[in-house]
Amino acid sequence: MPKNVLLLLATLFLFFSCRYSEMENRENILTERNDSSNNKLQESYDNVRLKDILQSARTSIIRFWNDAEAPDLPAPGPNEGLAIRLIVQGRDRGCLAWYKNCGDMNLFAGFCAVEALRDPRYEPVKPEEAEKTLIELTIFGDWEDMSDPHDYLPGYHNLWLINGVNNTILQASLVPERNYSKEDFLENICIKAGLDGNAWKENKNLMWRRSPGLWYAEPL
Repeated sequence: MPKNVLLLLATLFLFFSCRYSEMENRENILTERNDSSNNKLQESYDNVRLKDILQSARTSIIRFWNDAEAPDLPAPGPNEGLAIRLIVQGRDRGCLAWYKNCGDMNLFAGFCAVEALRDPRYEPVKPEEAEKTLIELTIFGDWEDMSDPHDYLPGYHNLWLINGVNNTILQASLVPERNYSKEDFLENICIKAGLDGNAWKENKNLMWRRSPGLWYAEPL
């Protein structure tokens, strides 16, 4: 993929990270303005801060490619959660989320980036694929329980599905990226969790949480 095309894709990711909810209906806009967790994210993470965290993830990947040394799990702390996702020519090639309580956000981004690089669900991203790769950072706001699987705004809320001891997260960025409907998003998080796509309708034992979030992507 030509580098200018990759830069265009990254620009679109940035556009959606800041503007997607403004393209939604009035309910979405009012929710965003009145969401204290979202307001805290906006105040804490401007684009300069997001770029800095993402750069830590990038540096960690390059160091791993050069030295084959994976960073240790950092100490947890009171900060938000985050996820690092690797996308090669539009296809997922690795992801790891630390849902909440990151300590040093830069250290956690570096840890999650290398773990995403080694995600057993995908073929590992190779150094020669770097120019074709987007690296996406998501920062999770406060998580809150949902009364019903429909109790979220697509493209605004990340979802956390709890099935017994198993936890699955799906980032809100997938909604504009893949043009998911509300039901599509629910079906895909169920499939990601190893469940039937209709489990969100049929399995009443599942627990659901949601959080607002910010996402930011750049070429690797």
